[in-house]
Amino acid sequence: MQITTTTLTLVGVAIWIFGYLVISGYLQKVYLKYKPGRKVPAVELRDDVDFYPAHPTTLFGDHWASIAGGAPLAGGATGALWGFLPAFLYITVGNIFLGSPHDYATMHISMRRKGNTIGTLISDLISRRSGKMGVFLGWCSIAAFTATFLNALGKLFEATPQLTLPTIAFTACGVMMGFLIYRFGWSVTRATVVGIAIVVACIFLGLKYPITLPHYVWFVIFTIYPIISASIPAWVLVEPRNFLNFVFMCVGALVLLIGCIVGNLPIQLPAVMLEAPTNGAPLWPMLFLTISCGALTGMHSFWTTGYTSRRVPDEKYVRRIGYGGEVLEGLTAFVALASAAVLPLALYSEYIGKGWIFILQNGYAEIAGSVFSFIPHHVWAIWGGLLGSIFMITTLESGARNMRIFMLELYGMSAKPVSPNNAPAKWGAATLSLAACAALALSGGWFYIWILFPALSSLLALMSFMTVIVWLKLVGRPTGYWWFALLFTTLIIAVPGAAYLSYTYIVQSMWHLCWIPAVAIVLVLIFFIDFMKKMRGISPEDVRIATAVEETA
Repeated sequence: MQITTTTLTLVGVAIWIFGYLVISGYLQKVYLKYKPGRKVPAVELRDDVDFYPAHPTTLFGDHWASIAGGAPLAGGATGALWGFLPAFLYITVGNIFLGSPHDYATMHISMRRKGNTIGTLISDLISRRSGKMGVFLGWCSIAAFTATFLNALGKLFEATPQLTLPTIAFTACGVMMGFLIYRFGWSVTRATVVGIAIVVACIFLGLKYPITLPHYVWFVIFTIYPIISASIPAWVLVEPRNFLNFVFMCVGALVLLIGCIVGNLPIQLPAVMLEAPTNGAPLWPMLFLTISCGALTGMHSFWTTGYTSRRVPDEKYVRRIGYGGEVLEGLTAFVALASAAVLPLALYSEYIGKGWIFILQNGYAEIAGSVFSFIPHHVWAIWGGLLGSIFMITTLESGARNMRIFMLELYGMSAKPVSPNNAPAKWGAATLSLAACAALALSGGWFYIWILFPALSSLLALMSFMTVIVWLKLVGRPTGYWWFALLFTTLIIAVPGAAYLSYTYIVQSMWHLCWIPAVAIVLVLIFFIDFMKKMRGISPEDVRIATAVEETA
């Protein structure tokens, strides 16, 4: 029987709806109990830089755009190397049982503990040594995908100069919307309508007046820009711009879903390929190394904790933003997967050699153009490229912000604490982080750098699950679901994936990369030792005290 985009889309949407309504409801009832009226970190620790009660609508858009970025698009497009079915199952079933619970739980615990980052949570709940390891691995995982997108953006903008004006408009509108909402009291709807109008106008102007710059100029621009956005208050640029991204991506996803359902296009890629046609890489564990965001990524704990949790205005939004945001990210990955699945295998293999963004552009144009045929194919391709570019830029922005926080946090754990609002330290940490990413990007091998990120990220998920288990034991709640998540991720995804990746790098003599997954595995083994020691050391008195704080706070 011929599988079509209609069947694939409807099955995927049904799985995500089941996850949000049933699985997250179960988690909230049994493990992550919401307490109305509890004072939140955004209010208690307000500084109007990282801590402030954000508008829940813009915060959801910001959070989703930040955790999504270009990563699920890249993962969905390249994950199809082993056929459409394994990737589809991982971004649907894997999403609702592993990825979304991970994000929901880490955000919930951070809200309970003054908006602390995952590194601080690990230090407090397990050990200071483990906290340092978590922050270090987090910084490395973000540096890996940031380096990839520095290269990808330069190639995309050099090849598609029509994207220049719309991208400038997104950034300018982000600043404008931030001031309109948070300083002039405009409603989110009113400010968003103005922002959309400006960006749409610039999309048409960009088609007519493309601005061409060489690759190296774009590389420098996209290295410097995140340093600035990471060092200024979130409400000035990052949050409103990401919300505007959210609006456009929703439109883009809706167009593609309509195209998938109404167009009923045949899926041309094989369902399953045990080896990738381009390089012979095996399905397992390489699929888990290629797809992370949209399914399961421990790196999200740095967004759910030190980034988003500090601006949630009320606990009632945690389930919606934490679990729901990751569900929507699965849909984002599906956008890229569907774009790849409608391409013939030969054409897909050709595009994968150029970069995943070309798969998104051409596959998206194929699907959308099948229904909205009055719009030329090349316009749909540019629109697909715009969606990819704005999300990669979002990744650079939010990634740089987190790397800045991690670097200062790691320094504080190793030497002496640094105030997060110390301007020289803040700008210096952001600059050093992006300089390191630029150096990694210039080393070459974008695909090998990209799969380094999911390998580290899945190992980070183990740290998150262990932290959740310790917290649940302390507050006297069951831990069964999270033990399942921990063991499955350890034995099927994280350790096999990182070990195989290190082996692959050694075989290919990529000595500058081969040591990273191996060191990460060793660090996680040490983390396991600290975790088990902590679990054995929790006394009834510890449980009584932690439970009392949890129930009365």
